[in-house]
Amino acid sequence: MAGDSSLASQVFTLAKDLAKVEKDVETLGERGGTVQAALAALDLGPAQLAIDHLEERTSGLQAEVQALAPLKEGLNALAKTVKQIRQDLEDRAAEPELQVWDWSFNGGMDKQQAGEAWETLIGWVRTVLQGQYGWVGPPADVFARSNPGSYGSVSANGPMTAARIPPCWYRHREAVIELSWLCQEWIKIYRTSYGTPSRAGDWHDRYAPNVKRRVIAALSKCCDDKGHVDDPWVTDPRQPGAPQAIDDDEQLSTWLNWDLGSRADAPAPGPVADR
Repeated sequence: MAGDSSLASQVFTLAKDLAKVEKDVETLGERGGTVQAALAALDLGPAQLAIDHLEERTSGLQAEVQALAPLKEGLNALAKTVKQIRQDLEDRAAEPELQVWDWSFNGGMDKQQAGEAWETLIGWVRTVLQGQYGWVGPPADVFARSNPGSYGSVSANGPMTAARIPPCWYRHREAVIELSWLCQEWIKIYRTSYGTPSRAGDWHDRYAPNVKRRVIAALSKCCDDKGHVDDPWVTDPRQPGAPQAIDDDEQLSTWLNWDLGSRADAPAPGPVADR
């Protein structure tokens, strides 16, 4: 600030000197004397010193401004980053949060929540796992049927077919839990701004194959020609009404009605109680 004040003072002095020069020139014209004599009589030393100093100061200011250029670029980049972070936060706030599906009957999802979760999970298995990837269903071919233990095939006279998740998966709690988190992770990656190519790659490379392998291992008893075999907990007397049939739409409906009927009702709408 002191330097700016000194510069202003020097400019003011220079202006006064220039005004004096103009006045002397005007007087020279009025007197009719020669220009050379008038200029020789003038003392331009202070004006020249002020001009020289002003040039030096201006040059210094230009150097300071140039030195600030990288800082300005950094500030602009920082401003863009902050703007992008704000936009990402706004987008994230506008997205519905995915609440992890808790299938436990004690303190888990209520009837309405479980119904919505079943609808999403079944639709996803049918359209994505079965329709898009072909990972769910009966054995792919005769080679698979000839090797019932793996629900896939390894034959000395034929190709290997990929193992598939048995279609009775929804009747096995372990398979439901495994496929639930895989489904929700897929939705988060492909249906929200959370998804990136690397996260999609992780889903395909790490998550999905491991879940598929564990589900097939858990349902190995259902991977032969006999079809579905109940889990022990289904036939437990403490769980009455569990379906005991092969897969079809009617049995699926029966199973869902049983599952939802075992859950608590959703809380009634109303004002939030004071705490």
